[in-house]
Amino acid sequence: MNLGQIWFLWVTILLQEVSYAFLDASEVLSLEDSNGVIRVTEDNYKELSQGLPDYYAVLFITTSKSNKQGLICDMCNGFDPIFQKVSAATHQQVPDSKVLFLKVDVSENNKLVQDLGLTTIPHVLIFPPPEEGEPFSWQKSAFYQYEMSANSVKTPLHFADFLAKVLKVYIGINEDFEYREFALYFAVFVVAFSLFKRKVLPLIPNKAKFFCMLLSFGILMLSITGYKFTQMNSIPFIARDPKGQIMYFSGGMGWQFGIEIFTVSMMYIAMGALTVFLIVSPKSTQESNGASLRTTVIACVICYTFCYFIGCFKIKNPEYPFAY
Repeated sequence: MNLGQIWFLWVTILLQEVSYAFLDASEVLSLEDSNGVIRVTEDNYKELSQGLPDYYAVLFITTSKSNKQGLICDMCNGFDPIFQKVSAATHQQVPDSKVLFLKVDVSENNKLVQDLGLTTIPHVLIFPPPEEGEPFSWQKSAFYQYEMSANSVKTPLHFADFLAKVLKVYIGINEDFEYREFALYFAVFVVAFSLFKRKVLPLIPNKAKFFCMLLSFGILMLSITGYKFTQMNSIPFIARDPKGQIMYFSGGMGWQFGIEIFTVSMMYIAMGALTVFLIVSPKSTQESNGASLRTTVIACVICYTFCYFIGCFKIKNPEYPFAY
């Protein structure tokens, strides 16, 4: 190879590297599918792996084929629709956010396996935007890693919550309608309503006054339990912990889930109703022994409910000293 050929080869490589460094955003965005996911192939791997200025890269590493033992990656297949759903929700709800959702199949791209030294799958890696003047690549740059587990494929809420914290945005996810859960709650509601109509309603002398008082009390509860705080800050109604379990109480006094409002309201209502019943009960019966027993039971239930309330409060404020 003569000097001219060496010079031509060097210039070609230099121009290729420069073209990767100044990758056009419109070219990359044109690769997105209907859900906003870009499929990483061997042809575009090198340019995509060097990042896009100002853009986060959410990389889902999966496989579509079985391993040498013939085992299929069930977690890969289960997480794929969740990844697609969160990508679509992010693009729809936060269209101005600069984030790329990329999916790479290791059975079709061996270069990624070699660069990252992968021995297991699946993985979800989130690379922050490359800083100006700093070298960037998936092989060497720092990233956030989403912890994959069996619970990760059950609901998109946990992944969406993790991604929202990294991107510092709010991502709302509409979960699929659960017919079994709906049927269960519907049956419980019908039973409770029937018991209320047959047993409780006949005991109420002034029904109009009772329901007006109930409505006023409900509005009061929404006002004092933090509903407006949750609404104004776009805090989700339900969140899940790393194990996939529902979190009824958030840690810290500056954060409150929507379900926490209703939980606290129910405890307030229960303690208030028991206190009123404790006052009214002795006056409504002439049997002193029965009234004493009833009063003792109600007082014990109030004490237990209050202790449970304090225990819940300690979740938000562990240093609270007045606990039982």
